[in-house]
Amino acid sequence: LITNNINFGAGSTLEFNGPLDGGGNIITYGFKGAIVNGNNATLNVNTKLLIAYDPTAGTIATINIKADNNFAFDASAGDVTILNGQAIVFEDANSILTLSNLTGGGVNNILLAADLAAPGANEGQLIFDGGVNGLNIGSNVAGTVRNIGNAGGNKFENLFINHVVTITDDVNLGIHDLVINDNADFTSSTAFNADAIQINNATYRIDANGGDLNVPAANIEFAHADAELVLQNSSNANDRTITLGADIDPNNDDEGIVTLNSVNAGRKLTIDGGVTFGRAKRLQAIKFQGAGNLGTVGITFNTANIELDTTGVLELGATTANVTLINDAVQLTQTGNIGGFLDFNAKNGTVTLNNNVNVAGAVQNTGGTNGTLIALGASNLNSVNGIAMLKVGAGAVSITKGGNTSITEIQGNGTALLTLPANFNLTGSINKTGGQALKLNFTNGGSVSGVVGTAANSVGDIT
Repeated sequence: LITNNINFGAGSTLEFNGPLDGGGNIITYGFKGAIVNGNNATLNVNTKLLIAYDPTAGTIATINIKADNNFAFDASAGDVTILNGQAIVFEDANSILTLSNLTGGGVNNILLAADLAAPGANEGQLIFDGGVNGLNIGSNVAGTVRNIGNAGGNKFENLFINHVVTITDDVNLGIHDLVINDNADFTSSTAFNADAIQINNATYRIDANGGDLNVPAANIEFAHADAELVLQNSSNANDRTITLGADIDPNNDDEGIVTLNSVNAGRKLTIDGGVTFGRAKRLQAIKFQGAGNLGTVGITFNTANIELDTTGVLELGATTANVTLINDAVQLTQTGNIGGFLDFNAKNGTVTLNNNVNVAGAVQNTGGTNGTLIALGASNLNSVNGIAMLKVGAGAVSITKGGNTSITEIQGNGTALLTLPANFNLTGSINKTGGQALKLNFTNGGSVSGVVGTAANSVGDIT
């Protein structure tokens, strides 16, 4: 139905009836005209899909969605406010409401002026579709809470997410099953309370911008190898904590990606709860991002790979993973053992090992000779090669594998013993530009091509 406007007189009813086509496919019905005197109107939806394209559809007094039928508010022509004196009635457990911005030239909004109630416990279907440029769903009065579901404790049965959709913090979601479809990017700080969350080849962002969050986590399923869960703090003003109530596990080893993002410089995201990322099954990757600081003390990471793309201060707990630097400004303090390799990846980052933290794999540098590794106490290192600076001596440190080794400089940050393996042939210097008098033990031969101590920066005993 295409018309300049639809003018409803008192007590008017407009009903759309339409079957499937001859091949069993849905016929899409739509009306694009402006609604006049919508407060007089009742709209009966008795067709498989009816789309209202004009923002004035939000003024229709009553919308009755029949069984197995779908009514859509589309914000492509501009922002839409719904439920402002409007009743949206799900006449059946399988009635469907869609909120979309299919073809809008930018990110558009659908705003709620009141709560949207489910027809019963775990009844009613919802589809949110960001279309080409994305959809925001929020309250028409910023900061005034609206509920989608949860009225009387009743949750909607399903919510399906397509494309880019953001739910603002003032909208609480009461959903039984949340399905984030392929290629979707969904942000919500309240959807994590759904009974079940399925992330397909898509991204689900939980943002603590508005306050600290307690996330159950056991309800999250990585339904695709590249499914991504993002835990983030985008607040400009406040540090935030996300506390997890359970381990985060994929269905199979080496599936699922978790990204921890402290977005803004000077702010911090702390992940708490003492849980393991990938306890039962190993995750594909864990990524650290953002200009802010990140704290994960007490969290264990079981994953194939950890990628560090941060410019703030990062504290990382024990991990079985290979750890790779992606950013020159990485400032990592490692509070637990690294089970894989540590690759500086031609970046000028700094990695600090707390006392008794060990690296089981190689400390290496793919493509360069830069980066700084600092041991604040005792550590066991597998091998160290290709970095600019190694600072040891605050505690006894052992390197277990030798051979030809390139370290621009080893400096003492204490006077404890550095034990070097057999045939440790160093291209580089020891205490050339600074450092305390650390002791050196060459276990079975070795060599140093450069300076070993200076008058200003001597080394300790050499055995």
